[in-house]
Amino acid sequence: MGKVLSALLVVVALVAAGLYAGYVQVEPDEKAIVLRLGRFNRSLEPGPAFFIPFIEKIERARVTIEREEFGYRAAADESSDEERPEERRMLTGDTNLVDVGFAVVWRITDLSEYRLRVKDVPGLIQSNAQAVMRAVVAGQTIDEILTTAKGPTETQTRQQMQAALDTYRAGVTIDAVELRRVLPPEEVREAFRDVTSAEQEKSRLILEAQAYAESVVPVAKGEAEAILNHARSYRERRVLASRGQADRFNSLLVEYQKAPGVTRERLYLETLEEILPGMEKIIIDSKHADRVLPYLPITPGQRVERVK
Repeated sequence: MGKVLSALLVVVALVAAGLYAGYVQVEPDEKAIVLRLGRFNRSLEPGPAFFIPFIEKIERARVTIEREEFGYRAAADESSDEERPEERRMLTGDTNLVDVGFAVVWRITDLSEYRLRVKDVPGLIQSNAQAVMRAVVAGQTIDEILTTAKGPTETQTRQQMQAALDTYRAGVTIDAVELRRVLPPEEVREAFRDVTSAEQEKSRLILEAQAYAESVVPVAKGEAEAILNHARSYRERRVLASRGQADRFNSLLVEYQKAPGVTRERLYLETLEEILPGMEKIIIDSKHADRVLPYLPITPGQRVERVK
């Protein structure tokens, strides 16, 4: 009986030791996998877990945001960065040199692929990032990479890097690509500043010209429209006056055909009224003018007309 009890105690002790040896606590910021005889068996969720000692092995890694820098190394004490010119010198699509410093932010998403598929994932990320960035920069002109292409360059580089790493099944996700500095080489930086200043001056002059045009053109259009309206009005008045004169002539022609003498005399008198306005006129018939004492005007402005 004592031997049985002793054996039982030994078994219990061995089981307890095995449980203790096979216990693991996976932290919330960790990923863990179980390797059975060197092969991937399963992934472990955060919290307590067990594995078989001597047969299974636990691989753990903290899931933290990693950052790889290219062209510079940020100083830990926030002093001046360490420059890496051999990493940042690149060639643009228009065969100009440009210094591009950037950073890649990444994290582990699949620990089994990260540990078992690729031997050196950080090294793969470094070589892949430099190759992709150089290819993206080579597809742009130096003016684009220095001015408007920052956002598209970051997005395109991140997408191409992720596609390549997914092909390798590296088990990581590229969260961001950040362009830290994009500058012309030091040897020609002053010349590029002059070019930039000239382009800014050009833009300023163009804006001033556009503002002047916007202030002058509406005034000119208004004046032109006023002249056109005046011309249209003058044309309408002349046309209406001509039509009125033509209608008057036609009506006079009808009356003249009916009574030529009377109409002729009426027209003569009306014409005198028009060409001698405001003057007192005395008309003497020529038949009687020789028989009476000639009329002498005694009021200034009077005029005597002889009717034949």
